[in-house]
Amino acid sequence: MPKIVSSSVVSSSDHATKPDNQPKSLHVYYCLCSEFALVIDADLRQLPRRRTDNAIIISNTRRTYKLTAEAGECVLLKRREGYEKQFRYHCPRCQLVIAYEMNEHRKSGAYTYVLDGALTENQGHAPANAIIDVVPISASSSAQA
Repeated sequence: MPKIVSSSVVSSSDHATKPDNQPKSLHVYYCLCSEFALVIDADLRQLPRRRTDNAIIISNTRRTYKLTAEAGECVLLKRREGYEKQFRYHCPRCQLVIAYEMNEHRKSGAYTYVLDGALTENQGHAPANAIIDVVPISASSSAQA
């Protein structure tokens, strides 16, 4: 009878370490519809934000990330300083715009911007800044105005 030899390799993410011996951690984010959208090597809450629209700034040279979004339309916005061209990315499931870049090709520019409130860490739960309370206008108050 022939001898059967087998081997197995166990891989774990806790074996990967940073140069300062701290374990690497990946952060996973979901669209508001619960679709997987982003995995990144940093906590989005710790990243800088844009002053114009409070979008989260992800450096394409300093960060390692994977954005699973589909390229959408190009939008031209008027800002105080002039005009801004945004190449938007949307959720493949619900079509919600979740990010944008200033260049047409993905990661070809310096930064990728994630819209404020578009992603959540907890699948199926919207972040607090995703919902804006709107005060309903009654018919009587609109008639007086």
